[in-house]
Amino acid sequence: MPKANDQKKVLGNFSLLGFQLVLAAVSVSVWAVEWILHARGTLVGVLLGTFITGNVLIFAISATRPVYVKRPRPWNWVVYLLLLMCAGLAGDLLSEVPIYLLLHPPVSFWQEFIGGLPFAMLVTLIVGSLIFAFDDSQARLKAQNEKLQSQVHLGLIEKQAHLSELEQAGEIQMHLLPRETPQLRGFQIACAWQPAKSVSGDYFDVFPVGADKMAVCIADVSGKGMAAALLMANLQASVKAFARDNPSAGAMCARLNAALSDNIAPGRFVTLFYGVLDANTRVMQYENAGHCLPLLVHADGTVDFPAAYSGVLGLFSHWTYSDRDQQLKTGDTLLLLTDGVLEAADEAEEEFGYQRLIQSVVASRASGAHGIRQQVLDDVTAFCHGQFQDDASLIVISVL
Repeated sequence: MPKANDQKKVLGNFSLLGFQLVLAAVSVSVWAVEWILHARGTLVGVLLGTFITGNVLIFAISATRPVYVKRPRPWNWVVYLLLLMCAGLAGDLLSEVPIYLLLHPPVSFWQEFIGGLPFAMLVTLIVGSLIFAFDDSQARLKAQNEKLQSQVHLGLIEKQAHLSELEQAGEIQMHLLPRETPQLRGFQIACAWQPAKSVSGDYFDVFPVGADKMAVCIADVSGKGMAAALLMANLQASVKAFARDNPSAGAMCARLNAALSDNIAPGRFVTLFYGVLDANTRVMQYENAGHCLPLLVHADGTVDFPAAYSGVLGLFSHWTYSDRDQQLKTGDTLLLLTDGVLEAADEAEEEFGYQRLIQSVVASRASGAHGIRQQVLDDVTAFCHGQFQDDASLIVISVL
């Protein structure tokens, strides 16, 4: 015996009361056709026959639904039509009993049964087709909803995986950056890193390279996410390994370029500024491999951009790199930075740029490297309302 939830599967959100109203509409329509054709049916008989046949039909469909619903087209229709014929016979047989008892037709019961069979089959075909079409549309809608839910679930899984990857990449980046900034006699050095929403490839480091010398480097790896973090890890390991031989700035960039050109994917590259500060001469030997121009603010307020630079690292192994010297004096301030500082944008998509950076440095240079670092970070953060689209990294060097 079919349960109520079986009938609900057939009718979907359509109530049994609503189904009875449909049967009433069908019975009136059929009676109107019989009246036009001058058939012998009465409205009461048609109503009884339609209601009994229709409810037998819904009962039968509910009971036999598993037989046809999972079959492929067109076999589901074939099986369904056979079930309709059986249900129509049963419905006609059951409906003729009250008709014969209440209306007393002038024929035998079996004659009444045979005579009402076309009517029962017509009702069965009309109602059954409506039920099948409705049931089929409900099944299609359910399948589409399940597919959509599956896609949403898959999207959530992919998003979670992406967030997990970004978290892991961020942890890699954090471990590569110096926890403490070593200092060199005659200089004050301060570093800062403001991460963006998506992990990019900023890298900087400060470490001693021999007596009275300090290496400072800052780099930006192309790309974002885990790929950028892994490339940055490769770069950091290479810098530390090559620095043991205390190469010049140009030699360091040449060795890094050769190593990266052999190992990174096509189209990926690294921009790098590598400098070596000498405490005795106050000269910074450096090479700029396609990185942002450093900003040098002198004690008298004049501004320089040490503009000599070479090609980026990792694209072409035959590119050459040179040693360049920058004399520093007491009161000078040198800023090494990544493009996340310069390209931080406000709501009008105007970038922070060098001019605002110069204003920040000039306004705070009396407070030393640490004060300048904080002033620049505060000004950039306020300008872009804290919405950094790229990592912003700084190395501030004040000459004492």
